[in-house]
Parts: sequence; C-alpha cells; structure tokens
Amino acid sequence: MNTSKLQLLVIIPLLTAGGCATHRVNHPVSRELVQNGKNPECFYVKEKDMDMRNAVRTARKSVPQFIAALQNPTPTMRDFEVKKRFIQGDKVEHIWLSDITYSNKIFHGRVDNCPNKITGLKIGASASVSSGDISDWAYVDHGNLVGGYTIRVLYKELSPERKKEIEHENRFYIRDL
Repeated sequence: MNTSKLQLLVIIPLLTAGGCATHRVNHPVSRELVQNGKNPECFYVKEKDMDMRNAVRTARKSVPQFIAALQNPTPTMRDFEVKKRFIQGDKVEHIWLSDITYSNKIFHGRVDNCPNKITGLKIGASASVSSGDISDWAYVDHGNLVGGYTIRVLYKELSPERKKEIEHENRFYIRDL
C-alpha cells in the first residue's frame, strides 16, 4: 500500500491563518480565518483515497456545468473558484484560485489560499489551470455551495460540533448532493 500523502487545503473556512495572518481573503469558499495565531488546519489525504479520487473525477466530469454558470451567472451566483494542483519537486498541494476567468479551455485566477508546502507562491499571485487539470470547482448559489466535491468529502468526516461552527462562520451552506 502506498503511504505517500497529498496535502489538501480545504476551502471552506476549515482553515485558520498561520503565516497569512496579515491577509484576509474575502472569498467565502477559500477564505482563511484569523484565529489567535493558530496554524492553518490542513488535511492530509492518502494518495489512493478513493472518495477523494472520485470527488476529483466528478469535478472534472462536471466542469461544463461550472463553465456555463461562470459565463452566464445569475444574480444569486457568486464566488466562483477552481482548485489547482501545484507541484514543486516532490511536494504537492491543492490550492484554490479565485477571481476566475475562462478562455481557450484555461481557467485564470489568483491564488486564494496561503500555500503550506509550495515555496515562492503567494496569495494573490496569478495562476492558470486547464479545465481538464482542475481538482475541484465551486461557487455559491442562493447561499448554498455548488460543486466543492473535495470539500464535501472532508466535510462529512467532521464532528457535528465542527460542522455547526463552520455553518456559523460561513456565508453559505453545504447541502447533500
């Protein structure tokens, strides 16, 4: 069994700011909460984790739904984001991009999480990812999370108390698919 692990930064406010305490992100899907200097809450997922792999597959298969919403948003839709896998040597980190635009099968946006493993990458930096290489997508519609398949995998593992905290902290709800 392969025991190598990938680090996934969850984008609902399961994150608390560590080295990013001076920057507060306003995108509710990926924002990091400043909480008394605590380190970011990170989630390590086994490389062979089937639920997470299925979540990534679902996100990639349903990306046309995201593109359609991004290109023709209703007044109730907001906070469009995609998750990109960054690789630096043997380090892998999945990080959300916000302020998304889409052209020629490429998403363009800005880094919206404080990188934990990838050095030299900063919040606000421009980044691009092809539609076939995203690891997730998400937006909020009518106050509910749409997409966010990797978020849902990790969310279902949380305690009921932590789920209540997150629901209280967020400007959106996570409903069952």
